[in-house]
Amino acid sequence: MVIPALVVLGVVYFYPLAYNIDLSLSRWQPTQGIPKTYVGLKNYIDLFSDDIFRKVIVNTVFFTAVSVPVEFFLGLGLAMLLNRNIRGRNLFTTLLSLPMIIAPVIAGISWKWLYDYDYGVINYFLSLIGAQRVLWTSDPSIVMYSIIVADIWTTTPFMMLILFAGLQMVPTQQYEAAKVDGASSWQTFWHVTLPSLKAILVVALMIRIIDAFTKLFDIVYILTGGFPFNVSGVLPIYAYRRGLTPFFNLGQGAAVSMITLMFSAVMVAVLLTLSRRTK
Repeated sequence: MVIPALVVLGVVYFYPLAYNIDLSLSRWQPTQGIPKTYVGLKNYIDLFSDDIFRKVIVNTVFFTAVSVPVEFFLGLGLAMLLNRNIRGRNLFTTLLSLPMIIAPVIAGISWKWLYDYDYGVINYFLSLIGAQRVLWTSDPSIVMYSIIVADIWTTTPFMMLILFAGLQMVPTQQYEAAKVDGASSWQTFWHVTLPSLKAILVVALMIRIIDAFTKLFDIVYILTGGFPFNVSGVLPIYAYRRGLTPFFNLGQGAAVSMITLMFSAVMVAVLLTLSRRTK
């Protein structure tokens, strides 16, 4: 009875993964007339010998290390507010979820307009208070933070909804028992809420870490195009540039994708290990 599901899983996951591994060990540039030849680990060695690629890895890790915790704490705070019996909770939940519903491309275009140097709303308000306009997507010192802010706005609703669903499943008897025992709000949060949300927290963080490493494409591509790589380049953009433009170096593009997958797997493994140690 499990065979049909295994067949589908093999077709849509294991075969593409195996093909990508095979491609990452090859040199193949069809647009240049270069046939597919196996080069072993040369693609990986060339990538890690490239200063720009190492900087792209640092950029991606920095993005993940900043955006994911901020999204988590904001999402948890909003979820706890929505968990209270406030009037119009359904309306607030819907409004706060809108950024997640918007297509990433549309969100990227919206933030590109907000960040525009001449006509952007943010710079307009800065000019009203006499502040200097800012090159939000061109200044190397702040461009990554501009990308992070746009991603936080887009993705925090996901964390909010999944944590809100987890809070709804916490038995009210636990809160009543903590109140009877004289626990403060902080003690109730630390000893009742967080332990009850542990499984949900791990799942939410795991999904966001994988997304931050593997799907950070739309917003970055629209805001900066990934240029320059040593400032705003991230792994998905670098894989696209290496593999599909300008010379279709498919082997190196596949190698970047495999390295991205390995980094994601390591970070998820670390998260799962830490979650087990806190039992």
